[in-house]
Amino acid sequence: MPRRYVIVSGFQVINNPRVVKEADAIAELGHEVIVLAAIHRAQDLPRIDAMVRDRRWQHIPVMDLTETGLVNRLRSTWLRAMARLMREAGQRFGYEHPMQLGYEAGSLLRTARRLNADLYSLHLEKALWVGTRLVNDGRAVRIDMEDWYTDDGLPVDQAKRPLNLMRRAESFLLNNAVHATTTSHALADALVRAYGCPKPGVIHNSFPSEERLTTDGRIVDRRDTGIPSITWFSQTIGPGRGLEALMQAIMLIDAPFELHLRGTPRAGFMQELLADVSPEVRNRVHVHPQVPQAELLSRLSEHDIGYCGELSDCASRHLTITNKVFEYMRAGLAIVASDTAGQSEVAGIAPEAVHIFPQGDARALAEALRPLIVDARERTTAAKASVAALEQHFSWELSKARLQRQVNDFLEAGNA
Repeated sequence: MPRRYVIVSGFQVINNPRVVKEADAIAELGHEVIVLAAIHRAQDLPRIDAMVRDRRWQHIPVMDLTETGLVNRLRSTWLRAMARLMREAGQRFGYEHPMQLGYEAGSLLRTARRLNADLYSLHLEKALWVGTRLVNDGRAVRIDMEDWYTDDGLPVDQAKRPLNLMRRAESFLLNNAVHATTTSHALADALVRAYGCPKPGVIHNSFPSEERLTTDGRIVDRRDTGIPSITWFSQTIGPGRGLEALMQAIMLIDAPFELHLRGTPRAGFMQELLADVSPEVRNRVHVHPQVPQAELLSRLSEHDIGYCGELSDCASRHLTITNKVFEYMRAGLAIVASDTAGQSEVAGIAPEAVHIFPQGDARALAEALRPLIVDARERTTAAKASVAALEQHFSWELSKARLQRQVNDFLEAGNA
């Protein structure tokens, strides 16, 4: 019997592929799936429309800042003003309020209650407070800890968040949800230690491996296909991503290669990053804008080596496994990754694919990169191991099956 399944996010769907994959997976089972999201920028509307068009689930923006009607503009202005007031109250007086998680919180809760779902799935910080209210209403929820929200980000950003409210919500939901998921066993075990909760299941941040067959085969990024190419991507090119160590490392390698960075640079960061790099090496570094998720695999597949330089500057980043590792595997790349707990977890399963180095250690990074740059056989061995590890352990198809069993067992049992 079809059930109603509501994903509570409050984020733009184009910026949260984990929500989109979950919605697709549960809709595939025949259940009614509704995603509660938001629309923040008018320039993103075409991409949002293209993403949700023809999906088997419904997209409901609880907040659409692109609407130009007078009522909506007044409402948006009032909510923004209240959110600023609450943030100021938090920083000055330590006062904590759900609006500090995002001004969509109230709209998310009201819409979620109105929809009266058989099961709610909670994603991201804004859904934490909403989830506690839904549980207190007697409704069934699951929680997906994409990150460890109360230990994620730089200290300056953490200081702006209602951390006590968030910790109470994390503990309450992890102990009262019908089930929970997260991104790695390292993070799942840490949550158990912190909150005494049942161990969350692991849903990897990977994408369908079958899409490897649909890459466009074009060479767009690379300048010289006769030399090896290293790639790195993120939404933002900025500090705290291990790029500083990478720049120091490539100056220690006396073999030809290219380096391609993809993302939106923070103002002034590239100039700072390349300040001490020789002109010869600087000419090997190329920056590219973000591309839609559907195109990313094709662009990564052009290259030979994928770089993951994550730093353990917070527990979340140390423990999680970012989608970089799995995207490089899908692209069939050799991988060089820093020794965070999450990335070391992957390397323990796929040591031929993932070459680990001590984070921030430029000399060790150069030693990890050098054999892959100078020896085509090393690259080929690592590339084959990447694809094999993805298919055997980390593919979205495997994670999707676990998620579908978990959700369907609950919904079909009539417990909702």
